[in-house]
Amino acid sequence: MGVKLGVGLFTGQIPPGSDRTFHREYRDVLELVQLVESEGLDSAWVSEHHFSADGYLPSLLVMLGAFAAATERIELGTGVVLAPFHDPIRLAEDYAVVDQIAGGRVICGLGIGWREEEFREFNIDVKSRVKRLEEIVEILRLAWGEDRFDFAGRHYSYSGVAVTPKPARVPPILIGGFVDDAIRRAGRIGDGYISSRGDLARVAESFRMAAEERAKAGKPGQPVVGLLQNGFVTDDPQRDWPAVRDGVGHQLGVYAGWRAGTDVPGTVLDILPPPEGDIRRATAFGTPDDVVGFLTPIVEELASYDEAHLVVRLHYPGMTAEPAARAIELYAREVAPRLREVAGG
Repeated sequence: MGVKLGVGLFTGQIPPGSDRTFHREYRDVLELVQLVESEGLDSAWVSEHHFSADGYLPSLLVMLGAFAAATERIELGTGVVLAPFHDPIRLAEDYAVVDQIAGGRVICGLGIGWREEEFREFNIDVKSRVKRLEEIVEILRLAWGEDRFDFAGRHYSYSGVAVTPKPARVPPILIGGFVDDAIRRAGRIGDGYISSRGDLARVAESFRMAAEERAKAGKPGQPVVGLLQNGFVTDDPQRDWPAVRDGVGHQLGVYAGWRAGTDVPGTVLDILPPPEGDIRRATAFGTPDDVVGFLTPIVEELASYDEAHLVVRLHYPGMTAEPAARAIELYAREVAPRLREVAGG
């Protein structure tokens, strides 16, 4: 299968002060996903958060269903669904329905969540999140693979449940996370591990850690691995850098604002972007040559696995469809062929 080149994450965020509507944002995303397919790329991915002042996409399977109806070939991934906030049976049903619409193209990426405000509003104990994730993974496998099943866990219990329809293809389950325990958990209970915007040495170490844990668990073969990477391809870096800088600044600044305790009752969201130099160093930005140079070491690492996904973000909060569409076209036509050569085909 080799290295697959996807685009995402699509998060549907609208920065404060923007005159964009969510209707326009979502329609633009659908058009961009269709472009991802028509330009010969391999996948499109979405991501979840809740109760965010900028409307961060909260309903991934609904959006993925729209992607499925608008495309015919590309894989469609969740990077990631925050599993503890979902009923396991409904989650299994929703993935199955979307996968049937897509004809077997869905990738199930799951995470445990971290933002305390989300756990508070869903009335879920944050300390329960790891065990909930583990039980949900087991329930999904039973729901997609057995006619009827029983399950007795700490947080979920079922007797004689029949989940229908089954997915067209049992979706591979990739687990996200950054700390060592999360990476080992991905290798132990998932089909693979998905990482995000990290130092390449740490990413490579994480992939190896997941593979080692998979082997210890007695699972055959290598894990599926994935990496989410910010980027932007342009024929005019000077023109496009301000929009990319501001978009990445919002994307990362929201997370920093949440970690600082904002965007909660009584405290408005404070967007805290990283310094511009940090944004520039961490983003695969520039001409096709620049982006190929940035991504080549990443692809070389990914290529050592039987199946790997490089998911490059080319659309950011506040960005209209036009510059993102240009970036997707340049990425597909002038970057992707060279990366595929690096990956060995």
